[in-house]
Amino acid sequence: MNRNQLRAELLLLVAALLWGLAFVPQKIAMGHMEPLAFNAWRFILGGLLLIPIVSWLSSRRDQPAVATGGQRLERGWYACLPGGAVLGFWLFLGAALQQAGLLYTTAGRAGFITGFYLLLVPVIGLSLGHRTSRWTWGGIGLALLGLYQLADFSEKSQLIGDLMVFASAFVFAVQVLSADHFVRRYDALRLACIQFLVCGILSAVASAIAETPDLGSALDAAWPIAYMTVFSTAIAFTFQLLAQRHAAPSHATVIMSLEAVFALAAGWLFLHELLTVHELLGCAFMLAGMLVSHYGNHSGTHH
Repeated sequence: MNRNQLRAELLLLVAALLWGLAFVPQKIAMGHMEPLAFNAWRFILGGLLLIPIVSWLSSRRDQPAVATGGQRLERGWYACLPGGAVLGFWLFLGAALQQAGLLYTTAGRAGFITGFYLLLVPVIGLSLGHRTSRWTWGGIGLALLGLYQLADFSEKSQLIGDLMVFASAFVFAVQVLSADHFVRRYDALRLACIQFLVCGILSAVASAIAETPDLGSALDAAWPIAYMTVFSTAIAFTFQLLAQRHAAPSHATVIMSLEAVFALAAGWLFLHELLTVHELLGCAFMLAGMLVSHYGNHSGTHH
């Protein structure tokens, strides 16, 4: 493994850790404020914080001028606006479902169920003419078994939360495939920045309509908002974008699946969330499913 690849995979590991830990502040924030208002704060501030980072990264010499398809990358903010807006809409929908789900379910469970998007990407990709392997289907079978083990049908409210998070995983898979399409023609950094700002603005509008947002509750949730803005949005996302050009795709997906494990560990460590043996077995099946799915898929999510 060369130095660039090693550095890229370490950056991805840190991104997965930051995203896994993020389920804790996301859960804590729900004790202080409503889901859409929280998303509005974290994504608008995160998007604004990314603007100087984008300028700095764009000036680096190792940034590609040509996309993978051989055509020149569109770098202008205006040119990237439509693609970024589409990604922002999917992110808004996925984040709203995930955040609302956290009102009813635990951080650890939400982390694992969200990780299911890694398996849904190749399945949804089939409808777009992408090929997938039998390993993917084997992995999905294992993960569904794990999801069934994880489901507690006696806990109605928790089940509602789990289903909302599962729906968010589906939306995130669509968002990943959309991103895969747009980064072939447009600058990934500007797309990311626009998607966060669009997602934040949509969340703010939806919050104004459906919730009763107030500044006091946002101040009460100041540290979760700060964590999500700085670490989960600006740092983790930048690390992912910097890493994805040098990391081996098959390794990258395995590293990203560790986000679920970090979420489970963080929920146990910081929120004292305990899982039964039954639930832990479910998580083990889901993790095995993610790994099996990508064992035979050496092109990761980019088929």
